[in-house]
Amino acid sequence: MKISFSTTVGGGAWSLEECADWAKSNDFDSIRPNASGLFDPKQIIQTDGEEVKRYLSQTDIFVAALTAHSNLLVDDLETRENARDSLLKAIESAHILDIPVVVTYAGSPVSWHFYGQFSSEPSNPGDRSLELVDRFKEMWTPVVKFAEEKNVKLALDCAVRMGNIACNPEMWERILDAIPSDYLGLSCDPSHWLWMRILPAEDAIRMFQGKWYYADVKDCEISPRMLFRQGIIGNWWWQYRVPGRGQLNWGTIIGALMESGYDYVLCVENEDRGAPGLEGFAIGCRHLRQFLPNS
Repeated sequence: MKISFSTTVGGGAWSLEECADWAKSNDFDSIRPNASGLFDPKQIIQTDGEEVKRYLSQTDIFVAALTAHSNLLVDDLETRENARDSLLKAIESAHILDIPVVVTYAGSPVSWHFYGQFSSEPSNPGDRSLELVDRFKEMWTPVVKFAEEKNVKLALDCAVRMGNIACNPEMWERILDAIPSDYLGLSCDPSHWLWMRILPAEDAIRMFQGKWYYADVKDCEISPRMLFRQGIIGNWWWQYRVPGRGQLNWGTIIGALMESGYDYVLCVENEDRGAPGLEGFAIGCRHLRQFLPNS
């Protein structure tokens, strides 16, 4: 198992050379760039990725996945078709660069309210969950077929707050049943599960054995005092941390991933306001490294 981190390369951010040098000097094995800047799909397709390929051939840092978040479930048909076209280009560019995974998300037109009113029976007037699974099948079937043709796996982010129906075990089951494919799976990020109370995280991992195509990892911290004062509708009773600065047990999580057949990359994400920037990424890498058998 290797360690990666998410970043933007080029387009005003650091160069691929700077990124790879920093990654190597801080014990990372790989990077996961956004589909922008140097990794903009249009540019990769036009140039056959020559610049990226040339540099990667000179370093042992590899590109573990490409990030391409495109919302294919918005209500406006033209907007979601444009989003699908962007995702197809990202898959094509990943194929050109021999990147085996595109990390994306299922999308949603209604942020995290697609279940409708809290504590109401299923199919209440605001519940769009089944409708959106049908829309997912319609919009994503050609995407998954294209990914199969290009030999690129799709790993769906499990975050909910950005507007994403693939955010919990119930919805994972529904969307994976809607489009059965060896090229459609999930990206494991248990930081979301801690505050959503989908616990223990290890059980969620084991439930979907064989469907974790990426591990996009953060930690999370819950403040009982803030939760008591504000309830679940408040702010800052939970916040994301880099691995090692929160309340998740990464030894058991990594063990559950390995038992579930996952042996690819742990990709550090940094949304930790207490450890911002590159140092936060490095903290996460150091914490995860101790649990890897090949370390």
